[in-house]
Amino acid sequence: MIKKGIKYLLVLCALSSFSYAGLVDAVSMIVNNSPITLLEIRNYSQKFHIPSKEAVRILIQEKLEKTLIKKDNLQASSLEIDNAIAKISQKAGISVKQFEDFLKKKGIDLKEYKRDLALKIEKRKLFKQITSDRIKRATDNEMRKFYKTNLNLFSIPQMIEVVQYSSKDRNTLEQMIKNPLINYKNIIKKDIILKSKKLNPKLLYIFRSTKSNHFTPILTLNNTYMTFYIKKKINVKVIPYEKVKNQIFAQIMDKREKSIIKSYFDKLISKARIQVIRAPR
Repeated sequence: MIKKGIKYLLVLCALSSFSYAGLVDAVSMIVNNSPITLLEIRNYSQKFHIPSKEAVRILIQEKLEKTLIKKDNLQASSLEIDNAIAKISQKAGISVKQFEDFLKKKGIDLKEYKRDLALKIEKRKLFKQITSDRIKRATDNEMRKFYKTNLNLFSIPQMIEVVQYSSKDRNTLEQMIKNPLINYKNIIKKDIILKSKKLNPKLLYIFRSTKSNHFTPILTLNNTYMTFYIKKKINVKVIPYEKVKNQIFAQIMDKREKSIIKSYFDKLISKARIQVIRAPR
């Protein structure tokens, strides 16, 4: 077990010790004869606001996923892609033609959208193949335990008292969350009382899942970054277990699936042929 992890650790150490060559589009490493460029690493890191090392780990896994998809013939068919688009359109309450027109208005190329959708379908097939014989089905006792220890996820306040912090600089917000007592000039602070029934469902879920006296994750709205400090949740009502048990089952199974997949690819990465050529900053 220790030996299997050494190779991956050596790759990360190599990334830390190599000097940056300044060639943004140059090859950073080769994974099983497939290159990963410095530009790919930088773009992924910036897009998802994660460190370069984490971006490298994800990009290596993506290379291995594509190899497995090809090896096991898990490519998405045209019919599967068309069916997926039909389901998305139906869920949105519009026709396929209207959905395609919507993509066009948003400047999204249909062929590129279909390629991304095909990759999602293929990854779903691969992950199902990896987890099918490894995953354990959640029991009612496990679900009830999850419910009791995570009641904040199943409680809806009528109102939420928050402090909104917004800035054009994400890094400043990250620093403020770590040191909230310091006064930051380029952060706008505002006390707000929000009514749950008027909130976007996704935003309400974030507020519900964030405990009082804690900050929410950083959100992006119109090129502005913001986080909310939850001061108080008012008139909280707990949703009965029976009404959320299907949601709990899905959450537990999703967490188990992610754990199995990460473990699977950690082992695969330790065995992969990885040649580090130059590292990102």
